Amino acid sequence: MSNQIYCLNPDCLHPNPDNFQYCEKCGSKLLLTERYIPRSILGQGGFGRTFLATDQYKPSQPYCVIKQFLPQAQGTDTIEKASQLFAQEAQRLEELGK
Repeated sequence: MSNQIYCLNPDCLHPNPDNFQYCEKCGSKLLLTERYIPRSILGQGGFGRTFLATDQYKPSQPYCVIKQFLPQAQGTDTIEKASQLFAQEAQRLEELGK
């Protein structure tokens, strides 16, 4: 398991020491919903960025994935379509996780 926590601020992404609660570079909170700890960046695409994370609420602190919505395209229609596709992917991933 990684000994660092990545900042989820799209303009920062600074790796921080494991015991930090706020990013030492930008001051953003490091835990997502007080539960998920972003450990490394897995990739980035047209809709967003994916992080490998750990779930601190579970005793074994299993790995999980954080998918961050950051569409590259501009325009209301394009962003709405990207949002729909992102939500559909999240739903499919949730079903696979069961």
